[in-house]
Amino acid sequence: MKIRVSELRRLIREAVLREASGGRLVVVDVQPEYADKIGFDVGALLRKAVVDYSSVLFLWNGPDIGMCSKADLKAYYIEALDYDEEVVEKLFSVAEFYDKGYGFFRDLMDHPCFRPADVEKIVKYMIENDVRDIRDLKPEDIEAIGVSELLADELENYGFFIPDLKDVLPAWNGSDLAGGSVNECLAEVELLASAMGLRLNRLGKFTY
Repeated sequence: MKIRVSELRRLIREAVLREASGGRLVVVDVQPEYADKIGFDVGALLRKAVVDYSSVLFLWNGPDIGMCSKADLKAYYIEALDYDEEVVEKLFSVAEFYDKGYGFFRDLMDHPCFRPADVEKIVKYMIENDVRDIRDLKPEDIEAIGVSELLADELENYGFFIPDLKDVLPAWNGSDLAGGSVNECLAEVELLASAMGLRLNRLGKFTY
């Protein structure tokens, strides 16, 4: 069977990215609360994780916002793997779990006046200047950021903060990325990574 040049290039590119990532995968919000939104086979993603990756980071929304516990999340994965004990054991032996928090950038991401580049610029400035909450920005900070839509007298209206996830992501630079959703939590993780100068390689087949 002949492989088209474009397909061959795609396969080579994926192989290079996988090698660069050191066989690492970050999975965002693949959890029971979003089961009706996930358009791919969760079991297939988990089996791929076992076969193709040496380390997997599962990021999820947990009990603090009324969602599943780590034990519940593991049970969801076990069921998705049809209770295959060998695969489950392999998966959990390479897995890390991190309750990432929820909605840390969404107030500006969802605001019609702010472009993704604007939000990333704000995040980058806050990280570099050790400002955790947007409400702690001073007028001189806002001037330095240079986003005209960011107004000092409106800061109290935004729930916008730098999550502790920023301390976790650097170790996963270059990893593949799966999960969702692509316009919400997955986008937040990508935006945080980009603002920190990190690269994550989205797996389109396993995003929602």
